[in-house]
Amino acid sequence: MSVISEAELEDAGRNRAIKKLTISQQRNSKFGIAVNLTWKEGEFTLVTQRKNTREWASLDRLSLHIQEKYGAVAQISLTLLPTEEINK
Repeated sequence: MSVISEAELEDAGRNRAIKKLTISQQRNSKFGIAVNLTWKEGEFTLVTQRKNTREWASLDRLSLHIQEKYGAVAQISLTLLPTEEINK
């Protein structure tokens, strides 16, 4: 798994280098971010300083975070799990 830190992702946002941002629902019902960058191949998962996947409890908080930290993102996709897959 390729990873990106919060600081690196903020920098990419300032430089308009985020090609695609993907929001995915995890099995614990929380939401995580993966990005594709204009200057680097592959998908990168946003992680904390301790290298754990960065997660949000709700989409409204995540949406606010994206607006405040990364600015305008050209393409955002959302993947939701089927109800029976959550909390397995």
